[in-house]
Amino acid sequence: MNLIKIKEPSVSEDSKLCIGIDFGTTNSVCTVKLGDQVKVVEDDQGKTIIPTLVLYNEQKSIFGNNALGHNNYLDSVFSVKRDFTSDYDIRKYLNSNNEKVTSVEVSKDFFIYLKNICEKNLKRKIFDCVVTVPAYFDEKARSGIMRAAFMAGLRVRRLINEPTSAAFAYGLEKKKKGVFFIYDLGGGTFDVSLLKLSEGIFKVMATGGDPNLGGDDFDQLFADYILKSKLNVSANIISDKDRIRFVKQCKSIKENLQNKGLLEQDFEINGKNFTVSLSLEEFNKVIENLVDKTIQISKVLLDEVDMPIEDVSGFVLVGGSTKINFITEKLKTNFKTNVFNDIDPDYVVSKGAALHGYELLNGSKNILLDVTPLSLGLETMGGLMEKIISRNSPIPSIKDQLFTTQENGQTAIQIKVLQGERETSDKNRCLGEFILSNIPPKPAGIPRIKVIFSLDADGILYVSAKDEESGSESDISLKTNENLDLAEMRSIVESSIINAKDDMEQRMLIESKIKAKTFLNEISSVKKDIELLCSKNDIKNIELKMKKLEEVLKTNDCDLINESIDILNKSTESFAQRKIEKDFSKVLGKDVEEIT
Repeated sequence: MNLIKIKEPSVSEDSKLCIGIDFGTTNSVCTVKLGDQVKVVEDDQGKTIIPTLVLYNEQKSIFGNNALGHNNYLDSVFSVKRDFTSDYDIRKYLNSNNEKVTSVEVSKDFFIYLKNICEKNLKRKIFDCVVTVPAYFDEKARSGIMRAAFMAGLRVRRLINEPTSAAFAYGLEKKKKGVFFIYDLGGGTFDVSLLKLSEGIFKVMATGGDPNLGGDDFDQLFADYILKSKLNVSANIISDKDRIRFVKQCKSIKENLQNKGLLEQDFEINGKNFTVSLSLEEFNKVIENLVDKTIQISKVLLDEVDMPIEDVSGFVLVGGSTKINFITEKLKTNFKTNVFNDIDPDYVVSKGAALHGYELLNGSKNILLDVTPLSLGLETMGGLMEKIISRNSPIPSIKDQLFTTQENGQTAIQIKVLQGERETSDKNRCLGEFILSNIPPKPAGIPRIKVIFSLDADGILYVSAKDEESGSESDISLKTNENLDLAEMRSIVESSIINAKDDMEQRMLIESKIKAKTFLNEISSVKKDIELLCSKNDIKNIELKMKKLEEVLKTNDCDLINESIDILNKSTESFAQRKIEKDFSKVLGKDVEEIT
């Protein structure tokens, strides 16, 4: 018999290339590490910053800077990334074939374009990538982004949070150590993260932000200000196309003011020409409230982890919007610490993704530890949320917990997976639910149901439930048609802080009522034994205390319920002792062989 030699297939040079893709709301950037060099990929116009635009036009699709320079660029799909903060599977765009497509399909087309320009620029086939996402994107949004990239023919080696990616690049390039605050203000999202950088370890300590706050909002506010205060024109009389064009013009003015401070600008509105004078001071005043909002979010994050600003080595600026000088001034005034922008904020996110992608494929001594932005758990008896993976837990993370049934003979349970920080399920977001069936019928509390929460490095959640006796098992199938407004993500954390006292009181009340009902059911189940073992006075006393507890249950007085439970428990102590003695005597009356 001849032996066939089996060897591991050689790894081609292509497979070791991993593109870092900063898929932005306004602009996107692709970067790759080639040997010791980090290269930013250029498009066919020689530009490295690629507008996240898709123009479906005349039987063909036009992308990026080509779409921006097209006569009909205002018909482009803008800011498709923001759609992932809501219902991204709705068919609301028309493609070049006049077919309705979803945000995932639009993003897929854009990812194909990015893949093509990378292959053309690098003269090699590209398959592997690391894609960056806002830290506050939840599991649903992350899976949508990943699906779009997969559909484009890309192997997504990892999704990485944008501020984490920036810190990774900053730590490797600048050889920094210490605790750094990553302030990431892009075109459509604002992310903050606190990271500890040490020798080879990049650990995310906490994240926060607002997924609907960015440079686009600055542009919109500035446009509204100019229309109202400078041109005395109502926004209602301008067509949608003219309004988009006007906002884009205001964006250009915003950028020019950073260098010039004062300029004269011509506008055309509904066929009329205007010339107005605009100053940097005016622009700063217009956006001040939004900038202050980012300052407040930053302070909340520091308070959450009880981190004094003196222990922070500095703020690292990320995202094109941080090029606004007013933001740097505000940060220095409010935090009295260093502000770093050593690496161009436009490129630092994609650079970090490229460096991490290279290490994933080629090996590294560096360790990158990220966290989950919101707690994950499930609904338990009484509508409470039991948190399995807490907010700001390091990921990847696998945690399990044992649960049981709440009714006698129960053969199925519903697993409702929740995300949020409140104590009751109705105040948190339901990610999905599934049924575990074929549980052997047993008395309540006897079955052991093991629930496993697995959160991978990309922030994708998998949940399974298994009955330990029968082996019956089921897992989560997340619904994809739920509405989600990620602007609520920040308010989820804030509301949990504001309502912490009320939430805890409500939880304690629910738990007390559950305890009382369970106790009443237990006593009812041994009613015949009580009648057999107790005197008439004892029976009457127990029944009286049960009735009292039932009446108290109708109130919302937690202390009174707990007190009534204790009183009822005390009234049954003599019965419990007699029951134990009776059961024990039965065992002693058996033959030794029967016992063993």
